[in-house]
This record gives sequence, structure tokens and C-alpha cells, in this order.
Amino acid sequence: MKFDTLIRFTYIETQLYWGNGLAANDLAKTFGLTRQTAQAAIDAYRLQHPGQMKYDGSLKRHLAEKDFEPQYIRGDAVAFLDYLRGQNLRAHYLDEADWSEIEVTDMDRLLRPKLPRRVVQPILAALRHKETLLIEYQPVMPDDIRVRVISPNLMVFVNNRYHLHAYCHTAHKYLDFVLSRFVHVEPGYEEWVSSEGSREWHDRVKLCFRPNRELPREVQETLLRGHPLNEEGMWEINCRKSEAFYIRRTLLNKYDENRRMPLWIEVNG
Repeated sequence: MKFDTLIRFTYIETQLYWGNGLAANDLAKTFGLTRQTAQAAIDAYRLQHPGQMKYDGSLKRHLAEKDFEPQYIRGDAVAFLDYLRGQNLRAHYLDEADWSEIEVTDMDRLLRPKLPRRVVQPILAALRHKETLLIEYQPVMPDDIRVRVISPNLMVFVNNRYHLHAYCHTAHKYLDFVLSRFVHVEPGYEEWVSSEGSREWHDRVKLCFRPNRELPREVQETLLRGHPLNEEGMWEINCRKSEAFYIRRTLLNKYDENRRMPLWIEVNG
């Protein structure tokens, strides 16, 4: 399937599943098409996926059938909210009309440190071309190594900041580096090392959490609502080993100031 067809089919399903249906003019306006081309895209979708939508003459819109099954998008509500947030973030970079009229305000953006292009651009280039970097890094501990050679592997966003998961040739191990602590970056000349040997990244673990039983029952039920629960009724999270540290730090630091007690308790398997 051609890329432009895929994107149009994705838009059609998004409007059918999450919106109030669509008309050919909606598709035409979004993609800068003629109405005839937009209608042809809708007809092509209907031909390829019969029984997915119907036309309502009174509304002059195509609507999803009751048994509509998405083929190009995910039906998860949180994933769609993340998509809306992503569209709003995209608008901060690319000057274009947003697909959605729903504005999602990302307050965390106000707290993120600014990152200079002279640092970010060579890191992205090294990630794309699998090349090493010689970096000057501002460590937290004053006696830690400042100058290192690294093989960038993965970009990670956690705790409202960007990290770089990389193999450190200087320390001979995989480490996470906070992008805001990079002082200087230039090309390295060592052979690039992939993340294949990073067990912390590839190995997975299960974490289990339950609400503090000293909390009122309704508060415990509210905390658990919407999370995947195991047979014991605890929140079970399947994650990478490297992610477990951040998950524990986030949940176990949540505190009920009024009742002066932690909200979550980790339960060992």
C-alpha cells in the first residue's frame, strides 16, 4: 500500500472511530485534495474494508458501523489521547494546522531544560548512522568521569526529560545519560557497539503494586481503576529492567499529604 493511501485510511478510521464520522470535504481540507480525490479515497477504503461504515444522508456524513473494527489504528483510549498530545507537540515544531480541534496542554514542557542543537544534532546523527561519540558530560558526582567515548543506542523519555541509552567505552558498560548534562559532543573513532549486550534493556521483569491498605477502600479502588490487575487484584507491570528503576521511583514516592502515608506498596513476587 502506498504511504499516502495508508495515511488517508488512518485518518478515515480515526474520524469514524473517535470522531463523529467524516465527509469528503473533511478529508479534502486536511490533505489539500480536491473533493473528487477525497471521495475516491473513501470509496477505496469502503471497497477494501466492506461493512465498516455507512452513509447517513440526513447528516451527510459517513459513520462507523456498530461492529466497526479498526484496521490501521489502535482502539485503546489512552493511545488516542497520547496521539492527540503528540499532535499538539508536533505543532510546536512544524507550522501546520492540527488535525484535531482538541487542545491538549502539556504543562510538563514548561519544566524541561532547553537543549542546544549543537548537542542534539550530532547525537541524532550518531543514532541514525550507528557511530560513536566523544562527549564531555557533567556528572552528578564530582569525582565521576567527565570525558567519555560512547556508542549511542536508544533515545529514552522518562521523568519529563530525555535520556540516551548508550554503551560507554570508557566505563565498559551500558549507561543512561541525561541529555541536558552534555557539555560537548564530537565524532568518535572507535567501533560502534549495539545495545544487544545490554541485559538491563532487553531483559524483562514483572513488578506488582497494591494500594496502601491503610487508605479508605474507595481510595484504593480509585487508584487501581484502569490498570491491568493480576489474579490477586494487584497492579502488574511488565517492563524492561532498565525501566523498573524509574517505575519504582515514581510510584513509591507518591504520597498522600493529608493522611501522611504512601499511596503505593510494592509486593515482591
